Amino acid sequence: MMFRHNAYCYVAMPRHLSEGRRRVTVFTAAPVVHSTGWVEEPFWEDMDLAVALVRGPVAERCTYDLDVFASARPEARKTGQLVRLRDSGEVDLDDMEITESGYLTFMAQSRDGAALQKGTSGAFLVIGSQPVGMAIKTPDGSETEARFLRSEEIHMNLSRWLERRAGPIARSTPQGGASVARAADTEAEPELPFVFVSAGSAPLTPEQSGENLTGPGAYVYQPTRANRIVFRTRDGSVQTLSGLSVQADPESGYALPRKLRVSVSSGATGERPRNFLVGEVGPDGLYQGRRMPSRARWVFVTILDSWEQGPISVDEIRFE
Repeated sequence: MMFRHNAYCYVAMPRHLSEGRRRVTVFTAAPVVHSTGWVEEPFWEDMDLAVALVRGPVAERCTYDLDVFASARPEARKTGQLVRLRDSGEVDLDDMEITESGYLTFMAQSRDGAALQKGTSGAFLVIGSQPVGMAIKTPDGSETEARFLRSEEIHMNLSRWLERRAGPIARSTPQGGASVARAADTEAEPELPFVFVSAGSAPLTPEQSGENLTGPGAYVYQPTRANRIVFRTRDGSVQTLSGLSVQADPESGYALPRKLRVSVSSGATGERPRNFLVGEVGPDGLYQGRRMPSRARWVFVTILDSWEQGPISVDEIRFE
């Protein structure tokens, strides 16, 4: 089930559905659209729960917020409907009755004795319009029953995880004025000839230096303050800049950058820099900002904080 939190769209899903993969494809009800989801499995080992960050057209259909899971009361003998999605995008509603209600999970059974369809895992049982639990398992030998993870438990674990990810490690500034999208969702333009000059924070190792931002490898550093990274045109000429993208690997084992500020200067030595973009790298490590073109000889990218504690890794900064 999709929900929105801090302008990002997530999907709550059983952990076993991802089969250990970090990417899944998420589909919506008709009219069907699909997007890639980046899967995180941060919860305790025996909890069949994962969460995926989704961008693109699916995210535009993300309407509920996290609190939709908070007020469920799945008690025994209550009846509801299992909401399942067909490949065609049609929605099936199957009547079920809660037969046993536990602390973390509950059991429910088909009211008419009909067998549950394959693909029930991940479907939610709703009472009225309130989701009360997510199907995680069909007991062996039963075709009419399913075990559900309670929605309150889903809410509690997701809330704690999202709050911990959101903790800044440096002073942040307000976001505004920039669009955020997957780099692959936009038509590529020729990269402008900007080269790395310097960074305010030293690399963790010599092999993880700032020069990697415009070449192979990653720039990794231990944040102690906002990190100002400086670029200049290769030949010292003034160029027209209309956008900038940042990419970081969410599977690198390092923290992802979060809020950033970009300024530019057309002066010979970088004097009188002008604000250009303010934005946020997503939890999937992607950011792209565009605006009206501006003339620039120097570009200053300041990383203000990160999604998690620890050394920050940035793979690439590209200019358009």
